[in-house]
Amino acid sequence: MKKLFLFLILVGTCTIANANTINFSEKIDSLIALQHKEVMPGGVVGVISGDDFVVKKCFGISDVEKDKAITENTLFDIASVAKQFTAFAILLLEQDGKIELDRDIRHYLPDLPDYGHKITVRHLLQHTSGIASTDWLRLLSGIPFDVKWTQQDEIDIIYKYSGLNFEPNTKHVYSNSGYSLLAEIVKSVSGLHFPEFLRKNVFTPLNMETAIIYYSPEMEQKNTAFGYSVHEDEAVLVSSSEDYGYGGGNIFASLDDMMKWGQNFLNLKVGGAELISRMQTRYNTLENGDSLNYTYGFYITKYKGLNLVSHSGGIPGFRSQFLFFPDEELIIVVMLNNENINSRALATGIADLILAEKIVVKEEKPRAEVDLVVEAVEKYVGNFEMSDGMELEFVFEQDTFWLHLPGGHQFQLFAESENKFFLKAFDAQVTFIKGPGGEVDELIWHQSGEHHATRVGEKILLSVEEIASLAGDYYHKDLNTDYNIIFEDNQLKIAPPATFERYFGAKFIPLNHVNGDRFATDRFGMVEFSRDENNEVNGFVMLDIGRVQNVEFVRR
Repeated sequence: MKKLFLFLILVGTCTIANANTINFSEKIDSLIALQHKEVMPGGVVGVISGDDFVVKKCFGISDVEKDKAITENTLFDIASVAKQFTAFAILLLEQDGKIELDRDIRHYLPDLPDYGHKITVRHLLQHTSGIASTDWLRLLSGIPFDVKWTQQDEIDIIYKYSGLNFEPNTKHVYSNSGYSLLAEIVKSVSGLHFPEFLRKNVFTPLNMETAIIYYSPEMEQKNTAFGYSVHEDEAVLVSSSEDYGYGGGNIFASLDDMMKWGQNFLNLKVGGAELISRMQTRYNTLENGDSLNYTYGFYITKYKGLNLVSHSGGIPGFRSQFLFFPDEELIIVVMLNNENINSRALATGIADLILAEKIVVKEEKPRAEVDLVVEAVEKYVGNFEMSDGMELEFVFEQDTFWLHLPGGHQFQLFAESENKFFLKAFDAQVTFIKGPGGEVDELIWHQSGEHHATRVGEKILLSVEEIASLAGDYYHKDLNTDYNIIFEDNQLKIAPPATFERYFGAKFIPLNHVNGDRFATDRFGMVEFSRDENNEVNGFVMLDIGRVQNVEFVRR
């Protein structure tokens, strides 16, 4: 490891200690200024370079009511960046021989529901357990994020919801629940309250003097930033002081704390080289052989040709980023109490400045349009179903190839080759796959990755009367909540809990007919109604909301 030289630059009362960093400092100021006005809530930026400098920046207001400025000692809720600390705690216990990552979690938490499949500690770490995420369980249950919420509440809602999103290790779907359970495993194995374990084994040894987990309303919050949403130069308080759950988040730390945590990745004090190496190295695959880019509280990716170890965090009022470029020995920390500042853009903008000579920027070649091969396109016409239940309908009319989406949206497709097409309306492409006999029953949709879809049969249309008959009251036992479906102005709509209006501005969520008993929504993904042996509608299922899947409701 290269030796660290600490040259500090702080916005405000501190002075520049090394002239070599002045240029970078001024450029970082410019990046901040693009998104922030001085009198508004802001945040902190920290940079650690193994080459020759450290930069610290503090900007904006931590408490609008008291007009209190942010400093390097102001505490921020780092949200999901906290997951790396939870994973670190698990690995420390594994080092001590107290945890086996491939052991069934019910060995450590015997009161957990029997999900019918073995779920391991490793599955929780990598978000491959299939256990639904508590943030969405709360939203679906109608529990807002600013009511008192304890760790016991967090565990109770996990234990109560008995369904799995999928069989363990068949998918990677982000789940806060997994990390809440990991915190409980730390307690079960170590005999220490999770906040005490982190304090004793991580915070204190690294001299993170102010870092803390707020786990009780009896704890005094000192020097803590409030979280805001800023619109038209008005800061609105949106953060909650009533969340006391932990494992997946709720660590409050200062810039000084997070810089010391970052330095442990370069100059090892806690955990050791092997542990740190594991956190930044891909090591596992799903059952189908797909490689996972999530390790122990970190995503392992590439950024403009460079290896990147990172995680973001976001809750109402707060945004955070922790970026580690291991080969360049560069760490960038961003913590904000203004949810309208793009933390990722700020962090990667800083990386672009510092790593300009090493970054590889691929030139985007414009897509070349070729003539349609009519005989081929005619074989692509029809409906194809994706893994989340969404159907893509392809139509060829008046010598033009179209993609039809639910809700009456249509987009023209342009040929790149006989079987590859692209859209100009947004960045997406489609590749049709020919079978051995020339049939086309499969495609790959290219948009933020590859998504396979298979052909479905002839589209089944429902009459207005049949659609109207789906209206009624539906209930979910584990969520203990009713969802009313109404038919109004020729439109089927779901009336969700008040949490959806509060956080998404959605009082009603339209259901747009796709095929048969399937409908598309903009909040619940695909919704499919179920029927009994008499063909009477008896419920519906939300197939894939993201962090929660296969959510089954029964008709009252």
